[in-house]
Amino acid sequence: MQLFLEWKSYWIICLLSLTLFSQGRAQRVFVNRIEGLNRSYLFYSNTTNYDLNSNKPVVIVLHENGQSAREAFAKAPWKSVREPAIFIFPNALKGQWDCSNDSSSANDIQFIQSIITDTYANFHSDRNRVYVLGSGKNECLVDRFRSGNPKTPLTFSPWTAGRTDSLAALGHVADVLKTRGQADTTYALWIDPSLPRKLDPIDSLKGYRLHNRLVIDVRYGGVAMMGSVRTWKTDGTYTDFFKAHSFIDIHLTKWMNDSIAWFLDIGRLKVPMTQEMTESGVIRSGGGMIMPLTLGFKYALPRMIGNPYFLLGSGFIQAMAFGGRMNPGAMSSGTRPNFDAEMRMVFHTTIGTGIDLRLAKRFMVGAHLRYIHSAQFKSAAKVDAIRGFNLNFGLGYILNANSLKKLPFPLTSVK
Repeated sequence: MQLFLEWKSYWIICLLSLTLFSQGRAQRVFVNRIEGLNRSYLFYSNTTNYDLNSNKPVVIVLHENGQSAREAFAKAPWKSVREPAIFIFPNALKGQWDCSNDSSSANDIQFIQSIITDTYANFHSDRNRVYVLGSGKNECLVDRFRSGNPKTPLTFSPWTAGRTDSLAALGHVADVLKTRGQADTTYALWIDPSLPRKLDPIDSLKGYRLHNRLVIDVRYGGVAMMGSVRTWKTDGTYTDFFKAHSFIDIHLTKWMNDSIAWFLDIGRLKVPMTQEMTESGVIRSGGGMIMPLTLGFKYALPRMIGNPYFLLGSGFIQAMAFGGRMNPGAMSSGTRPNFDAEMRMVFHTTIGTGIDLRLAKRFMVGAHLRYIHSAQFKSAAKVDAIRGFNLNFGLGYILNANSLKKLPFPLTSVK
């Protein structure tokens, strides 16, 4: 029995020590130097969790004239206020809040401003909710503060802690905390930079998602023709489509949602110019152009790094070859050069894949691979079809990055 009492006494002492330690942490005294004068105030929070991402309101309690901050703090059990808040108890100069003395009131106003600034810098308070409690004689001080600091919300309420019912006084404080001050500026709440930022749906749509976005790409790359299309038949154009490798295209994509889009692609496959001279002095030259037009659909894989996609499209390919023979000697005598031209327009199908990486709200870069398969045509420029693989890299620009039309979520989510 005696051992039990000893253990019980031990736990009581530990609990009392812990309580005293917690209260000691919640109260602090700060000193600011204002115009050469040391001004002190007592800091108190009704919760010890005031050092990380608090955004708590600030209640500045002005003591009665002839008293001190400690006496104002002792008038009520501030820990009983339900809403987590920061309470500040400043000391007046010589114990008097005096609006009749311009020098003293100017110092008081600077003192209050420094308290608000320091409390936000040290404890990340909510600058939109700053309240002053005091007697009716102190309201003139708050009025002067508002006129000199229109961007700082400051709400004044007469302090009724002088009456004996301290719990009723705290109920008055709770009612004051429900009000909102008005000012020229609304301040953003403090966000801990070490914590991952939770994106607003609108920010996510503008910065990452593809829903309803219109993207235009300029792409450049190369083409490797399939060997099966080569016929080796020489015609009057002296052009070889099989040697065409440089490809540039403009690619327009309209995303209907984050997964499905239609696209339009207009490209140009550059055919190298050829020019050679025979032993007899005849110059043979040729060139050409291959222009595919493709319309189709894309499907993007959801929830992936970047935007990998697959595409399927079809359209037309226009292939043009031109060239001929020129005899410099004959031309000097008025003979016209012998030129020829071949043109083919055929249907083609394209399948492909790629990945787009969004660098910023409006810019994308990507790598793209596709296979082009055209219908067979009568041999022209030593080929009878346009079939091969196209690998290119592109830079894209999102034309309507800020558009909020056809939102995939209710408009009430907009800030």
